[in-house]
Amino acid sequence: MFSRITAQLPADGLLFHTLRGTETLSRPFVLTAELLSTDARIDRHALLGQPVTFTLPAGGLMSALNPRYLNGKITRVAVRSQELSGTRYALYELTVEPDLWPMQRDRNLRIFQSQTVPQIVQTLLKEYGVNVETRLAGSYRVWEYCVQYQESSLDFISRLMELEGMYYFFRHEADKHTLVLCDAPDQHQAFPGYETIAYHVTPSGGVVTEEGISQWSLAESVTPGIYSTDDYDFRKPNAWMLQARQNPASPVPGSVDVYDWPGHFVDHSHGESYARIRQEVWQAEHHRVSGSGTATGIAPGFTFSILNAPHFSDNGEYLVTSATYDFAENPYASGDGGASRHNIDFTVLPSSVTYRTPPETPWPKTHGPQTAKVVGPKGESIWTDRYGRVKVKFHWDRLAKGDDTSSCWVRVSSAWAGQGFGGVQIPRVNDEVVVDFINGDPDRPLIIGRVYNEASMPPWALPAAATQMGFLSRSKDGTADTANALRFEDKAGEEHLWIQAQKNMDTHVKNDASHSVANNHSHYAGGNELYRVETNRVHGVKGGEERLTGKGKLDAVVDTYVVGSGTKLRLECGESAIELNASGQINIVGKGFNIFVQGDGHITTSGGKLNLNTDDAKPGTSAPGSSHKQNISQAVENLFPPKQKGQAAPAAPKAAAAPATGAAAPKNGDNFSTISPIILRHEGGYANRASDKGGPTNHGIAWKTWKKYSKEDLGVEPTLENLKKITPEQAEIIYKKRYWDPSGFNDIKDPKLTLMSYDWSITSGGAGKQIQKLLNSQYGQNLKVDGVIGPDTISAMNSVEDSGKLTNSIAEIRKQYYTNLTISDPKNLPNLNGWINRVNDCLDFKG
Repeated sequence: MFSRITAQLPADGLLFHTLRGTETLSRPFVLTAELLSTDARIDRHALLGQPVTFTLPAGGLMSALNPRYLNGKITRVAVRSQELSGTRYALYELTVEPDLWPMQRDRNLRIFQSQTVPQIVQTLLKEYGVNVETRLAGSYRVWEYCVQYQESSLDFISRLMELEGMYYFFRHEADKHTLVLCDAPDQHQAFPGYETIAYHVTPSGGVVTEEGISQWSLAESVTPGIYSTDDYDFRKPNAWMLQARQNPASPVPGSVDVYDWPGHFVDHSHGESYARIRQEVWQAEHHRVSGSGTATGIAPGFTFSILNAPHFSDNGEYLVTSATYDFAENPYASGDGGASRHNIDFTVLPSSVTYRTPPETPWPKTHGPQTAKVVGPKGESIWTDRYGRVKVKFHWDRLAKGDDTSSCWVRVSSAWAGQGFGGVQIPRVNDEVVVDFINGDPDRPLIIGRVYNEASMPPWALPAAATQMGFLSRSKDGTADTANALRFEDKAGEEHLWIQAQKNMDTHVKNDASHSVANNHSHYAGGNELYRVETNRVHGVKGGEERLTGKGKLDAVVDTYVVGSGTKLRLECGESAIELNASGQINIVGKGFNIFVQGDGHITTSGGKLNLNTDDAKPGTSAPGSSHKQNISQAVENLFPPKQKGQAAPAAPKAAAAPATGAAAPKNGDNFSTISPIILRHEGGYANRASDKGGPTNHGIAWKTWKKYSKEDLGVEPTLENLKKITPEQAEIIYKKRYWDPSGFNDIKDPKLTLMSYDWSITSGGAGKQIQKLLNSQYGQNLKVDGVIGPDTISAMNSVEDSGKLTNSIAEIRKQYYTNLTISDPKNLPNLNGWINRVNDCLDFKG
């Protein structure tokens, strides 16, 4: 006869009655146990989460040597009344599950990078305190990027293991159970004492007095004939990725094709492995055998050899893939004649056949696009690779550092992408981008757009400039005034096209170019101008033309130089002038002249007189006079008004910075009275948490601060009882005297910025340094990073033109600061939401 089944529990007075449940490879077991007690008041809540072990003794002489254990954690307790043989019992029903049970009930979004599936699985199992034994022998690919997306941790690792061909079972011991990871047939052994289990033929179909197998059933079912999978890798766009495997166990090979796309791979060898694993799933299903028996050594993950099988060819070694238990003991009441019941329904497959878990766990799908923030290494404003990809931080990612380790490289959609031609617009660090996912796969993000937000507003004011469209770039590490730009103004009657090159501009025309201006045309060069023409040049002006040169001018030609005029040609300089008239009259006027010729010379008049030294002669023209140079200089200056010199036209009306608060700053410099109630609301009342290094606090005043200042500032003895009794008004006195006034927070012009920086500084010793680093790196300041918020730091804060943007930037680094605290010490995780909400509360402040 079988020995009695027993249960080891944290509560006394509970007697084993029944146990039912199922264990299956790669699935968490669920057991339901019924236990009897005469006490209906056992604390059910105290049992939850506690370990329990059921001992299933082996039959005969093996009982004392090799008991079988079933160990797990209690996840549900119910109680009802049950009468047995005239005795009323409290029947406690316990649901027992493995240490995996929290992983079934959680839900998370988390990114894993550059890890294999075994590494990911073991990381999560370790975080949940699951005992793990690894027997894996296979070689596993490194996943560049793998996302747990709105799914339980168990579903996440299950779908990955199903894809990679991994599976697990539980090895139970007297005080624990261990999850064993496997991937090959030779990683299983027989349960001690059950290397061979006999098949017994009985009229009733079962055996009670001797352990064995009483039922052995074979079945055949159709399976698909071929499995195909394919995928695409943009780095190898022409690579043939298709993989196909025929199922030899199919009754109609090749007639039923299962085709999966995408196959979750980017390497040909990985696709080949995944296709083989799917083929092995079907082979395992084809060789499945079911049966029933009483041998307690029939346990999933263990093997046995059947003896005296109904068909001789079935004798051999098998791996147990599932077991359904139905155990019951004699009722604990006198006079009841019920018999014990030890029955196990099981499924097995030949131990030489590789087991693979069917791919039943669904892969998550994203439901539409979402936005993310572009990130990069510290100090970089543009971070990309040879494909123009960028890194992002998703808003849901609680663990990302907000740098270039936050995600994989993400491809960026372009308006035009060809072979060496198209458009390139690389999102900058801190830009908000729209991210969609290829086939809804969270492992494959794709940036499809960009959007503005309150911290990153459009380049010109809207809706005032709603008729304007175009592009305004930003010089790397530049300011709002350093940009290349193209802008269209479409306002009726004021249409305008404006182009700006922040430094150089090159235009290359490979053939003809024409330039036509219907009205006026102005040209300005702040430096030199070089104009070169390889062949001929024709310059035509239909009206008049004036050329003014502020200094010297040289005209030189290699061949003939002709200057012509249809009416008059005049050359003048100060008190001198030469004038040629179309009538033939030539006039020369001046105060003196010199003619020097080394050779012979002639002056000839044809048919007229040549008069020399004629007293009453009058000049035929006049000279401009001694002020001629000054007049020319002034005319040149008139072409270059001061506001035009070296100055380009503005790109567009700038977007006015939104007021940092909804109202003006409090009058008479009384920011403290407005901000202090918010601080007190954040801090709350008395608390004494073990995680608070500063000890007990009340209204945010820590025990260390209380001991130091209570006597001096309030005239109150520094006792713990007095700390518990302090009023908000007393706390405000300490805050103002010890924190607000010494730092000069009242001198910050923007109340919202005041609240954000003050609230952070009184809760974190690192706030001052973080704010100073931000001002130095992003706002061009040169502060000493000493953590002291004083006149220099406050002056730097007040010098920032857009205080609202500065406030938002401090909020971002403050949130990241809290997130990093959580990453470095997971004990802080329960506080994270409260910290983030506190920052958001500061952002909502209206002044």
